[in-house]
Amino acid sequence: MKTITVDFVRHGQTIFNTMNKLQGWADSPLTKAGIATADQAGQLLKNVTYQATYASDLKRAMDTAQHILQPNAFTGELQTDTAFREVFFGSFEGLDNDESWQTVGQSLGCQTQAQIIQKYSFEAARDAMHQADPRQLSENGLTFKRRVDAGLQRLLSRYADQDRILVVTHGTFIRSLVLRFGPQFDVLSSFPANGGVTTLQLTTANPGFDGLVTSYNRLS
Repeated sequence: MKTITVDFVRHGQTIFNTMNKLQGWADSPLTKAGIATADQAGQLLKNVTYQATYASDLKRAMDTAQHILQPNAFTGELQTDTAFREVFFGSFEGLDNDESWQTVGQSLGCQTQAQIIQKYSFEAARDAMHQADPRQLSENGLTFKRRVDAGLQRLLSRYADQDRILVVTHGTFIRSLVLRFGPQFDVLSSFPANGGVTTLQLTTANPGFDGLVTSYNRLS
C-alpha cells in the first residue's frame, strides 16, 4: 500500500470572482487581492517540502502557483495537468452565478447549487447543468468524475510512498474532493476560499485508490 499527501490550493481571486460570474474553463486574470492571497498561501507553505508541484492549465491557477512557489525551496518545474481544471460550465460560462443556478435548479425545485447537492448529490448538480445547457456542453457528473480520478491516479502512480505534492486548482474541483473524501467538513456552507489549502491523503486500494481529507480551507 502507498500513501501520498496532496495539498490542493484554490487560485487567487479573479476579475470574474468579483463579478459573481461562473468561471470554469473560461479564464480571467488575478486581481491585486488575488495576487496578495497567492503570496499569503506561499508564506503558509514555504517550509513544506514538495516532491512535485502542479497546476491546472488555466492561467489563473498557473499564475497563483508561481506566486506560491516563490518563497519555497522547491527547485523543480511546475507541471500542468488538464485533469485539475475546474468543472466546465458549458454555455453558462461567464454568466451570473446565482441566476444560472436558479435556471439549472428549477426542474429540481432548488435555487442554488448547494441546495441541489444537499438534496440530491454533487453528480446530480453536474447532470442538471448539462441538461439545462442549450448546447449540452457542460460536464456531466460521470465525465467530471472520470477526469478527476484520472488525475489522482496519475499522481499515485508517479510518486513514492510518503511523497507530498502541491496542486493549484479550483473551487468546485476542491469541493468535489471534500464531499467525497471529507464528509466531516461542511463544504456546502463554506465554499473553498481563494488561496485556501485543503490536504488530501491518497492511498492505493484494490481497485483504484481511496482518500481522506485531513484539513480543509486552511488560510493560516
